[in-house]
Amino acid sequence: MHHDHPTLPHPALPHDLPHSADALPAGPAARLRATGLTVRRGGRQLLRGVRLTVAPGTRLAVVGENGRGKSTLLHVLAGTLAPDAGTVTRAGTLGMLGQRLDAPPGVTVGSLADRALAPSRRALAELDEAASALARGAPGATEAADAYAAALQTATVLDAWDAERRIDRALGALGAETDRELPLERLSVGQRHRVRLACLLAARDDLLLLDEPTNHLDAAGLEFLTARLRDHPGGLVLVSHDRALLQDVATRFLDLDPSRDGRPRLYAGGYQGWLAGRAAERARWVQEARAQQRDQARLAEAAQRARDRLESAWRPAKGHGRHERQSRAPGAVQALRRREADLAARRVPVPEPPVEPAFPRGRDRSGQVLVRARDLCLAGRLPRPVSLEVTGGGRVLVTGPNGAGKSTLLGLLAGRLMPDGGTLETGRGARVALFDQEPPPWPSGLAAREVYRRHVAQLCMAGALTPEEVLPLSSLGLLDREALDTAVGALSEGQRSRLHLALCLAGRPDVLLLDEPSNHLSAALVDRLTRALLETPAAVVVATHDRQMLADLSSWPRLDLS
Repeated sequence: MHHDHPTLPHPALPHDLPHSADALPAGPAARLRATGLTVRRGGRQLLRGVRLTVAPGTRLAVVGENGRGKSTLLHVLAGTLAPDAGTVTRAGTLGMLGQRLDAPPGVTVGSLADRALAPSRRALAELDEAASALARGAPGATEAADAYAAALQTATVLDAWDAERRIDRALGALGAETDRELPLERLSVGQRHRVRLACLLAARDDLLLLDEPTNHLDAAGLEFLTARLRDHPGGLVLVSHDRALLQDVATRFLDLDPSRDGRPRLYAGGYQGWLAGRAAERARWVQEARAQQRDQARLAEAAQRARDRLESAWRPAKGHGRHERQSRAPGAVQALRRREADLAARRVPVPEPPVEPAFPRGRDRSGQVLVRARDLCLAGRLPRPVSLEVTGGGRVLVTGPNGAGKSTLLGLLAGRLMPDGGTLETGRGARVALFDQEPPPWPSGLAAREVYRRHVAQLCMAGALTPEEVLPLSSLGLLDREALDTAVGALSEGQRSRLHLALCLAGRPDVLLLDEPSNHLSAALVDRLTRALLETPAAVVVATHDRQMLADLSSWPRLDLS
């Protein structure tokens, strides 16, 4: 029995690694416990009193609107971010998939694969060494036997003999780059994500923390990911906008959205249990708040009557003197204080309604040809010529596997890319907006409100928008008040996507091109976004792998680039 797996030096890997190299696998004894976690950012309490336990078989989804701290919680659980209060204890190996992966110079696909394979290779090397010691019959046979048993246990938990094949299979199933020598910096964002995810799934860590794992995956990749997560013997904590994945995998939901006491809520019963529990909780909160408002109005009237009595106590009827004022005033003061105390004690915060995206009304261009493409080609990007006509109010759903050219087609229709074959005609004065998979690079120190203001000013200066058509950012319902004044460099991925969508809507587009619009957005917002897409008078072209969105938009004409 011999396995030659030399450990080669490699450049420093990004901090967001696909697995934990130092811990030993714990199998059925693996645990992750968090107690009283609190995190503050810039004076804002992002997380409060989070408690959770993750064990083998746990399938926990962390949900909530963008900016509620879902990604932050995963980093605290992984140990890459320290909480302001609370504790996290871990037993076993832990794999973390974040939304971002840097690509330092020199780091290759092989670097990530080696990192994922290191525990299995080490386990096999230790097993070989222990087996050789037993075969030699060296002194300390009991210790050698114990070392062999421990090494065999570790290798078995990791299924170390199959590790190399698992990496190759995962890379192929996810449509990831397989050239181990290729630097990460030469890969697209989607390719980096798929390589990283493949390495994570192949590593067989006890506990998995996954932040938006379905981003950049096509139908085949989504099917593979879902099957692997359902079969994973360890514990799982999942943050995802993908409603189909949440329904297929998650059994418990930790909801970070505001609640009556400001603490997160844990729901059992899978996806439907979460929806029903969340709706019931919110209904109770609204009912209690409305009853409280009625009580406050009644108590406010009583307090006002007490003030009126106090005032009359100091102004008795004519002919009454100082003695009567002194006898009546203390009772009136006490009554007023009681009413004011009752009023203060009954204050219950009224829940904020969900943020609803409000698509602006555009011009009526029904039936007009806004974009016409004939035999569009782009070498290396669009495998075959594509023809498409988009009319006012029209709908098109673009589908196909990764590499089929969906993003390229939308870039061509928006005028971002130039074709090397075919023709593209845009209707006179037609406003076309493209929502990319990745937001543009804004100056990180600018507040979201200022980024929006500058964008609108540029549209007006270019004559693409009149001053009368300008909409305030707050009116679009995509960012809350706090996010409006937050520097874009401090926004979450989901909040950046919301701002990107707001910039697209600011120009009141006649044609809205959406490339994977559900990426990074919360599941609840994707539901509301889908409803808005069904109702907007603008023409809409959507390219997506989101299975629930595909089902919701199944009546739309489909352009399949397979």
